[in-house]
Amino acid sequence: MTVRGFRGLPTAMLLSRRALILSALTAAPGFVASARAAPAFQKVDIQPGTLQLLMEGKPATTVWRFGDGSSLPVIRAKQGETLRLRFTNSLDRDAWLHFFGIRGPWEIMTINVPAGGEAVECVFDPPDAGTYWIGPMADVSVMRDMGLYAMLIVEERTKLKGIVDVPVIVDDWSLEQSGRMRGRWRQPRVMLAEGRLGNRFTVNGRFYLQYRLKADVYSRLRILNVANARRMGLLFKGSESLLVALDGQPVPPRVLGSKALWLAPGQRADVLVAPGNDLVMAVDLLEDVLEVARFLTGGGQAPELAENFTLPANPVAFVVDGQSTRAVPLVIEGGQKGGLKAVEFRGKRLAIADLVKAGIGWAFNGKAGASEKPLFEASHGEALVIEVENRTGFDQPIHVHGHLWRNADLPPQSPPSDTALIPARSRMRLSMIAENPGTWAIQSLIAERADGGLVGRFTVE
Repeated sequence: MTVRGFRGLPTAMLLSRRALILSALTAAPGFVASARAAPAFQKVDIQPGTLQLLMEGKPATTVWRFGDGSSLPVIRAKQGETLRLRFTNSLDRDAWLHFFGIRGPWEIMTINVPAGGEAVECVFDPPDAGTYWIGPMADVSVMRDMGLYAMLIVEERTKLKGIVDVPVIVDDWSLEQSGRMRGRWRQPRVMLAEGRLGNRFTVNGRFYLQYRLKADVYSRLRILNVANARRMGLLFKGSESLLVALDGQPVPPRVLGSKALWLAPGQRADVLVAPGNDLVMAVDLLEDVLEVARFLTGGGQAPELAENFTLPANPVAFVVDGQSTRAVPLVIEGGQKGGLKAVEFRGKRLAIADLVKAGIGWAFNGKAGASEKPLFEASHGEALVIEVENRTGFDQPIHVHGHLWRNADLPPQSPPSDTALIPARSRMRLSMIAENPGTWAIQSLIAERADGGLVGRFTVE
């Protein structure tokens, strides 16, 4: 099937907020996946399933999954080599998906997999090694709440010796005592506040995961936070833990020690664990600490890491000192007690009361959702500084599609990221090179805020 989108249709034909937001982010009709001889397609079926989210003996929970639930939703690729995916959808609704963190071709980084089982094939070469993910771009609060996400691991061109991957997917779920989803979606008070915070925690879809690590090697915990809204503070007790990557990009290794590793929804971290003592992973709830997983290391001695060990750098273009840049404003408004009175939505300026009735309560630059006019336009290769002003009373994890940015006020060698956490009532300058042609989004990674309008688009030509 051709990867399809609404790009080019008249505004009058965009019948829903979902279509309006996604129309500008999908491919023009005519994109066809490559058919040349190559490794087989990996089949990825979106379907209902069940998970044992509560302790053993309690009822299982109906969820939506990539795959049948018999294995973790993990897709593997190799840097620079062609990845072939064939998606089908057995749900009763379309699934708009995005490859979060991947700097791939814009035509297929956001796709629609229609209900009914018609296959959608995606073919591209991931440019960066690292830990990424696939998740919903429409009805985000419902679909992510129901468990529709997958980790995407892109291995380095040269295999790292003495290190093995361990996917670690952390989530919080909103469940009744019976194990059923509470399903209280699209509530204005939730959308305007922190978002949906769950009452049950899982790792890899299990209540208190116990996992045996391989002996005599380092385990590379590839950690992904897929919660709707909760910023996870992860604590590691026992075996020494070494942070080596954030959001797919290598960082100077540092020992985590007793401090929490904080990940916003959609953020990832790679942590090396040496064999020896068992490792307990817990969530810092500020007023309490909750253990959620135990990794049994099994003893043994891993090969020595070089003193200057770092993961291989990805081929990322940076803004350098003295380079001419263009400033681009990005103002975040909305939310509870945010003072938002009116914004543009679907081409009309609406008062906050009417916006909330339409499920909207957040905006970039006075516009809710990906409006007809982009937030900004950039030339291919142009150096930009995004001047973000967060006027809201909440911290904002903001994600850029198809690109990487970094805090312009930190040292030039600071690692890049696809996500920036903008503290409440504060400003941050983010530098980036507009290196990937196409129509892209900037969005909140809080599911309810993305549905509530905190999505905008920009173009690179």
